Amino acid sequence: MPESLLGLLKLCLLALLYLFFARVLWAVWTEVRAVRPQTDAAGAPAAPTSAGRDQRKARRGVPGLPHRLTVTEPSALRGSKFELTGVEMTIGRAAGCQVALPDDTFASTVHARIYGRDGAIYVEDLGSTNGTYLNGMRLGAPAVLRPGDQLQVGNTVLEAA
Repeated sequence: MPESLLGLLKLCLLALLYLFFARVLWAVWTEVRAVRPQTDAAGAPAAPTSAGRDQRKARRGVPGLPHRLTVTEPSALRGSKFELTGVEMTIGRAAGCQVALPDDTFASTVHARIYGRDGAIYVEDLGSTNGTYLNGMRLGAPAVLRPGDQLQVGNTVLEAA
């Protein structure tokens, strides 16, 4: 083989290696900069404020706003319920998430968040690797969560009620 062809192949291999490392670093960076749940000085999840409790009570009385997430997939977790109790909740594999999915390998550590604003409940992807889906559509921006909506985080599907 001509030496110039070998030199060109070496450069191509080097370029592929750099692209691979860049992709690995990008994946690590998105996981590191993900929003972490709020904790107190001891590292425990922060307790909701009285304003948060008042908003919860008010939200349950408003028709058309979800107040619970129920797992529909995978079958091992089917029926598990998560109350939308706080002003803001996170979903992911981390133990500090209010909706913890430790066995879902396709969910990011802190995958998505649910929060209330302007009288509506929103769901937002937090830069997860595999994306967050609302009714089969990948989220690119925060979207309103309504009763009956299907929220997919990794391999876990939750239904808002």
